[in-house]
Amino acid sequence: MVRIQETITVTSGIQECFDFIADFRNLPKWNPNDEKVELLTDFPLRLGSVFKVHTSINDRKMILDYEVVEWGPPLRAALATDSKLFSAIDYVDLSANKYGTEVIYTGDFTFKGIMKIAAPIFITRKLRKLFSENTENLKDHLGFVDSETN
Repeated sequence: MVRIQETITVTSGIQECFDFIADFRNLPKWNPNDEKVELLTDFPLRLGSVFKVHTSINDRKMILDYEVVEWGPPLRAALATDSKLFSAIDYVDLSANKYGTEVIYTGDFTFKGIMKIAAPIFITRKLRKLFSENTENLKDHLGFVDSETN
């Protein structure tokens, strides 16, 4: 398994952060690889909600169904997907700190088949870069706090 994690602090409140990040319909706003997302289940979002994500990973177009497997608004959500090449769980954990809302975004990836060999060498670096880009984009939407200057 490969775990990738990024932590940022933003000015938006916890509920606003949860509503934006955990609702995967917003993915195209902060993940440049995600082109389109559809909610396949009825609103409101809850445990068992499913999103169809049209994405590209390593320049390969894919359609992934992400299911909400943990739903604890406004502090935690987890969404999982399973494909022929990998399984993944994305976690969002939120808490207050003295500067604003701390956002911890984590991805756990389990690779399958030939990807078990190739992923640690080729894919993990790209995933780390993507997670870094995604959290930079989240800062733009949720208001970045530079805790070192406060």
